Amino acid sequence: MTIEELIDLQEAGSRARVLGLKAHENPYLAAHRMPTGDTGALGDWLARHDAWKFGWEAEDASREGRIAAHFKELISTAKQRALDT
Repeated sequence: MTIEELIDLQEAGSRARVLGLKAHENPYLAAHRMPTGDTGALGDWLARHDAWKFGWEAEDASREGRIAAHFKELISTAKQRALDT
C-alpha cells in the first residue's frame, strides 16, 4: 500500500464518522473483503482496516473534544509495543 492509499483510507474513515457511520461499519469488515488463506493478503487487509479505523477514531475523538487524549493513548500504546519486542 502506498502512502497515498493510506491517507485516502484514513480520510474515508474520517468521512464515514462525519456521515454518522459506526466503527463496526468499517468496509474492511465486510466478508467479501476479508482475506482467506494468504498471509500476504492478511497483512494488506489489516493495514487497510487499521487505516480506515484510525481515520474514524481520530474524527470521533475530535468531535468529542478528546483528540489530545486520543493521540497520547496511541503514542503510549506504540511505546509499550516497542518495549515488548
